[in-house]
Amino acid sequence: MKQYLLIIFSLTGIFGAFAQRSDNRFEGYVVYSDGSRKDQIIEVEDPALPWTFQYDVRTFDKALLGAGKIKKEQKKALDPIEVKEYGFGSRKFVAVSYYIKGEDEDNILKSAYGKFKGDKNTDYFAEVIRDGKVKMLKFYIPPVITDEDYEDDKVVAEKENKAKGTFDILLVRDGFKPESIDGVSFKTFFSDCDVVVKKYEDGKYRMKPGKSLKAMFKGDKLPGIKLEEAAQQVMADYDASCR
Repeated sequence: MKQYLLIIFSLTGIFGAFAQRSDNRFEGYVVYSDGSRKDQIIEVEDPALPWTFQYDVRTFDKALLGAGKIKKEQKKALDPIEVKEYGFGSRKFVAVSYYIKGEDEDNILKSAYGKFKGDKNTDYFAEVIRDGKVKMLKFYIPPVITDEDYEDDKVVAEKENKAKGTFDILLVRDGFKPESIDGVSFKTFFSDCDVVVKKYEDGKYRMKPGKSLKAMFKGDKLPGIKLEEAAQQVMADYDASCR
C-alpha cells in the first residue's frame, strides 16, 4: 500500500511540475520595431512591483508552457530599442526614450536610473493609461535599496510601498518627445487647445509649472495618484473642447 501511495505522490509531483504556472507570466503579444507582431508569454520579475514591467521584461513561446521547466536561454529579454510595444489583457506598454531633467550628481536619480541605461538618456517601457492623439503614460521610479536595507525586510517593504505611489505621468504626441506633465510647456504642447492653455495659465490645474521628476523626492511635485487625477482633468478638457 505504501508503495502505491509513493507512486501516486510521485506522479502528482511530476504532473504538478508540468502544469505549474507562475503569477508573473501573462499570455500577451510583442510588436517589434519593424512592425511585426508575435504572440508570446510575457514574464516579469514580480508583478506586485509595478516598475518591473518597465525593464527586464522577458518573453518566450507559448508552446513551452507545457514542456516542463523553461530554461533561461529559452527566454528573450525585451529591448525597448528593438521592441515598440508589448501587452497582455487590457494592458499595453510602449517603448519610450525619455530625457530625465536633473543634476547628474543627484544620487537618488543616479541609483534609480542606473537600472536602466545611463543617468539621463534611458530607454524603457511605460504603461499607456490613456491612448489617442495625446497619450498618457505611467512611469514608476524604482526604489533605491542598498545591501544594508536587504537585511531588514521592514525597511525594504517601506521603500517598495513608497515607490508604488511615486509614479510620474508622461505625455506623448507626434512631434514631441515624452515629458512629464509637470514639465511640458502647455502653451506649446497644447497649442491646438486654447481652453487647456488658458486654464493652465490661470492656475486652474493642480500641476506646478517647471517641476521635474526630481521634485517628487523633495515633496514639490504632486505624488502618484494626485498627479494622475490632475492629468486626467487636463485631458478631459482637451477631449471636450479640442479633440
